[in-house]
Amino acid sequence: MPHIRIKSFDLSKIPFEREDVRFEWYAENLQSAGEGLVGVRVSNIPFLLQVKPKGDSVLLKAEKISRPSPNTLVKKALHAYIEEARPQLLYSNIANVDQAVLKEPLPCLKEIATFDASSLPEKPLWIEIGFGSGRHLLHQAQKHPDVHLIGLEIHRPSLEQVMRRIDLEKLENVWVIDYDARLFMELLPSNRVERIFVHFPVPWDKKPHRRVISESFLEEASRVLSPGGTLELRTDSENYFRYAMEVFTKPEQVRLRLEKNLEAAVRSKYEERWLRMEKNIYEIHVESLERSPERSVEIDFGFPEGASISKLFENRPPKAFLTPECFVHVERFYAINEEDGLIRVSLGSFDRPEHKFILIQNGKASYYPHPPVATQTNRKAHEILREWFHA
Repeated sequence: MPHIRIKSFDLSKIPFEREDVRFEWYAENLQSAGEGLVGVRVSNIPFLLQVKPKGDSVLLKAEKISRPSPNTLVKKALHAYIEEARPQLLYSNIANVDQAVLKEPLPCLKEIATFDASSLPEKPLWIEIGFGSGRHLLHQAQKHPDVHLIGLEIHRPSLEQVMRRIDLEKLENVWVIDYDARLFMELLPSNRVERIFVHFPVPWDKKPHRRVISESFLEEASRVLSPGGTLELRTDSENYFRYAMEVFTKPEQVRLRLEKNLEAAVRSKYEERWLRMEKNIYEIHVESLERSPERSVEIDFGFPEGASISKLFENRPPKAFLTPECFVHVERFYAINEEDGLIRVSLGSFDRPEHKFILIQNGKASYYPHPPVATQTNRKAHEILREWFHA
């Protein structure tokens, strides 16, 4: 990931603006001296840079939760700081910022903060979860121009590589989203999707709670699939296959189709590797059998006014808030000044938590850079946060 290592970080240079880059404020970690976060905008896209001491130097890099795509945005921000502050530079991997192939987000990249399911084209909708190299996603987009595809991927290099391919091949029926698919599904209307592809997901044998396939995911997939629509899992993992079959056969009524070692329309690089190793390839198709009721979720993720970072820090909870349905963990506090700052929180369901920042400025608090997914679990977690703000 783009980063620089410098001798020291110069706070006196913030705020500043150079061309389309703005360094807006610095927030000091109240629980770890010397660490902090910088609020940055590049081409009006907000994100955070992390300032982290490393021995006798300081590391400056994108903060993971707010990290934007493409990486060039982060490189631009780091380059602007070097040009403005003229620090003693010890290491940098951003030298190619001017030669970057992908300099700005492309139209095919959809931000989760502004995703609106009502803006989907009036076409059959297919979704691929964890598209990796994009071979299958791009193949389907080329073969089925009358279908609209959404690809979900959290691995940034893969995301940006596929964005470039979409641009070069001028495909207009593909959107890509950098977000957790398990959460994204809850943003979709019922009965809207025809096919869901989950090809060669990480098995997570030691951390099964991180698997994409679960009972709750199957429930959401069944809701968004139209009657007759299918969820398709391909895996080389014997453990994942048996686990998935257990999950898929739990509902009262199911219709499955199982294939083993049959030729696929297009092979991923992983499948080619597994075949060379003579591993078995399992493919399971789960069919949606009935129409699901429509679901509308409108949630107010606002906070009470009059918030103060210093007062909230004094009143910080000694432990996480736990209920049978959800949790909230108030993790870290960062002060911009006596009243303004940031709070890092984890919240939501136990198996699909979200990590967010709350930005406090001029007595007003809001999630940064965007609110949680509008689920009832997150609504309950947000209500806990609101009550703490009131206390």
